[in-house]
Amino acid sequence: MTMKTFTSGWAFQKPDQNYFKKFLHLNRIAIDGIVYPKKLLADIEGIPVLGFEDAHAAIGADDQVLDLSPNSEVRNELDAFFAAQGIERVSVPDFLDRLIMGDQADALSLPVAGIRASDIRHLKCRAAPDPFDAQFLDAESYETASTLDGIFRHSAWQRFIGFDRDDTPGEVLLNVLLDLHGRGLLTHLRVLDTPRVFLDAILTLQLHVPKATFTVSVSDAAFAALGGRAEFYRRSLGACIVPFDGAAAREPQAILLAGAIDPIVAAASHSPLLSAICFMPRSLIDYLALTDALGERQYRILLRQPDTAAHNLLAAVLTPALFGARPGVPAVSG
Repeated sequence: MTMKTFTSGWAFQKPDQNYFKKFLHLNRIAIDGIVYPKKLLADIEGIPVLGFEDAHAAIGADDQVLDLSPNSEVRNELDAFFAAQGIERVSVPDFLDRLIMGDQADALSLPVAGIRASDIRHLKCRAAPDPFDAQFLDAESYETASTLDGIFRHSAWQRFIGFDRDDTPGEVLLNVLLDLHGRGLLTHLRVLDTPRVFLDAILTLQLHVPKATFTVSVSDAAFAALGGRAEFYRRSLGACIVPFDGAAAREPQAILLAGAIDPIVAAASHSPLLSAICFMPRSLIDYLALTDALGERQYRILLRQPDTAAHNLLAAVLTPALFGARPGVPAVSG
């Protein structure tokens, strides 16, 4: 007999369960019933609602019940019912963890594209971020890494709701650029790809700090991706644009801008290592891949999660050469 899955109460209308709902959809995992003390509705989103009498008859010893009880008197009634039946409920993170740990073939589709069950198992073998880790540029970077580590290590995807701060990736990118400008670290920005978001942030930076002096180079592929808007950016950026293969692009103080870590990891094989700002579509898994690629090199990392979309994680990797670009700015140490 196939094991059935029920829920104790229902919380899927809450945005903190969006990742779990996506996981169920991606993997075609059905919910066979929702248990409430009384059957006030026939169904919720097409899933049958079961009162206690129906639940007693429907739930077998080999079935599983996910705990989605609301925080109210209803929860107390549900607690008493399942305790009397001798049925142990499973939290959503524990349910997910069991599936991920058992998925040796990486057959599951996780709700963040590109992340596999094996990535989570490997994460569990690593040490969690430490507030004294030397590579974090500031406390917020550590807090971001630590929160994401807890989310993925323990399958606590509902905690992404804590990043709901009414920010956008573009706004957070601008704040990172403003931060680096305030530290005297903006000399040359080299746009490798994802030009729209980076160039919009650079233009906004110029509005905020009109006296800022830095140069920008844009790859041919990035300009091509802009289509008809390429000329707008060329005109708007004006004299600060330099050829992509020009001398400024090869300066150790250059900062690479990319929409993913791949070109940054590739650049990590060169010497000297250049600084970079990049998005991390695989969230913490990309962050770990990047730090692995950097190895024992000296760097600082600034990490920001703009919103509840895991793929919008943003990192700035800052090298000793960048910090040495301005007098009075402390150097990066290992």
